[in-house]
Amino acid sequence: LLRFLQEGEFMKVGSSKPMKVDIRLIAATNQDLDRLMAKGLFRKDLFYRLRGAWLHLPPLRERREDIPVLIKRFIDELEPGQRPRAVEQEALSILTGYDYPGNIRELRSIIQAAANLAKGGSISFATLPQYLREMKGGSKQSPESSIISDRSLAELEKSYILAAYESTGQNKAQTAKQLWIGLSTLRRKLESYGIE
Repeated sequence: LLRFLQEGEFMKVGSSKPMKVDIRLIAATNQDLDRLMAKGLFRKDLFYRLRGAWLHLPPLRERREDIPVLIKRFIDELEPGQRPRAVEQEALSILTGYDYPGNIRELRSIIQAAANLAKGGSISFATLPQYLREMKGGSKQSPESSIISDRSLAELEKSYILAAYESTGQNKAQTAKQLWIGLSTLRRKLESYGIE
């Protein structure tokens, strides 16, 4: 890999001649590479070869002003029949106040699930996942950093999965897609809840 990055060539399996390529490699991580290099868990030579044009994107919790724009974009990505009419102010307040440990992927998943529950109506407090509804008022803390209820994480996950399952008319494939999880994972979860 290092030679490929440095020289722009590689050897095909079974070939004795190097092949030249002209490519632009784009890499992304959510890890602190400086810390990993200091611990010897990431090669410095690889780091410096990859570090051509460096772009740091701060986490979503540091860019709260982007959240309404991203919500609109994720709604626009939905099929026309699935798009909610609007996002109610109370829901928007909660969505902009949440820390998103899962970053943009988590926001997209929340919007898709809420839109499915809205069934063409508005995304409201009631269509948000249970863990967000329990943080009413947009407490600017994630479930990782505060106790949001007496319910366990497993109970919150179960209620979220079951709500999505019901919103799709108990269609497992659609539910898995809506929740951004594998179909086998969904089946395993439903089985553990006593649903076949």
